[in-house]
Amino acid sequence: MKWFGLVAALTILALLSNSVALAVESNKPTVRLSWSIEKGHFFTEANGFPSGSSPKGYSIVDDKEAQFWSEFQRLGGVDRLGYPASRRFMWGGFLTQLTQKAMLQWRPNEKKVYLVNVFDDLSKLGKDDWLHAARSTPRPLEPNFDKANDWSAVVRDRLALVKARPVMFKRYESAPDPLALYGLPTSRIEDMGNHYAIRLQRAVIQEWKVDTPWAKAGEVTVANAGDILKEVDVLPFIATWPENPPSGTWDLTAGYRMLGKATWYGGPFHGQVMANGQIYDENDPTTIASNSYPLGSRLRVRRLDQKGEIIGVVRDTGGFKYPIVADLSKAGFIKLGGHPGEGVIGVEVELLPPK
Repeated sequence: MKWFGLVAALTILALLSNSVALAVESNKPTVRLSWSIEKGHFFTEANGFPSGSSPKGYSIVDDKEAQFWSEFQRLGGVDRLGYPASRRFMWGGFLTQLTQKAMLQWRPNEKKVYLVNVFDDLSKLGKDDWLHAARSTPRPLEPNFDKANDWSAVVRDRLALVKARPVMFKRYESAPDPLALYGLPTSRIEDMGNHYAIRLQRAVIQEWKVDTPWAKAGEVTVANAGDILKEVDVLPFIATWPENPPSGTWDLTAGYRMLGKATWYGGPFHGQVMANGQIYDENDPTTIASNSYPLGSRLRVRRLDQKGEIIGVVRDTGGFKYPIVADLSKAGFIKLGGHPGEGVIGVEVELLPPK
């Protein structure tokens, strides 16, 4: 598996200066977004690619290690927790899996899932300044806020913080079990400019003062704790890497496709072992590195300006992220009509049926 080097760094600089517009909805409407698998379900919705453009995603299942699928459903499923957004990984000594809105942690002694206090953990990791600046998350309360109160007094005083804005408290208590889902408030309500926000153990509640693309003035939203945790980049890399759907559970001829950027790699990678175990040859125009489609997939890479296309095979992966959808061999990039010095071409990538 190859990762960023000097060539890739230069590629990203070229990407940032490239002006080819991207369209994010290029999939056929018949593509399934999720489907049943043995002892669980497979979801593509939070794979980091445009909806329906890639078959990769995350499975959530019951097995001898943990019953995440059963617990996911017990806790409210997609409606309450969002879509699965990671593979399984270890966190705080326990087997864990992330959803868009929560972090599920399996407790083997009790044979059940608990929801992790995501924002408390981020505070321990020293991320409060980043959360405040990048995601308008209020900083935590002073350490002596609870003083010597018993539990009932702690709950009363902390709930009083969110009650300061009735519409925010209404959203909080609208959950079937808000204490279990969101936890207690861990900050005061703060005016963040275009909205008010309050931090909870496992969520951030926001009341918007102006119209935005995602909410109207006066509307209350709940930030996706799991998505924020992924953005902070404190999880093991492999945990958030979308996985292939189990063999035989998905339709290889469904017509998955996406628009994005094609780059190229060569130089120090030439002669190195690829993700499929073969040796990389930058002079082979059929080699493609992709994180969007499984190894062995046949892809058609077509320029957006309709000036050329190539067909190749996914033999490698890399450390790049969407909107880069294909990292071509040097020969493949040239065959597509690109100049190595440019580094980036706007393309449409389409998954082809196997021969």
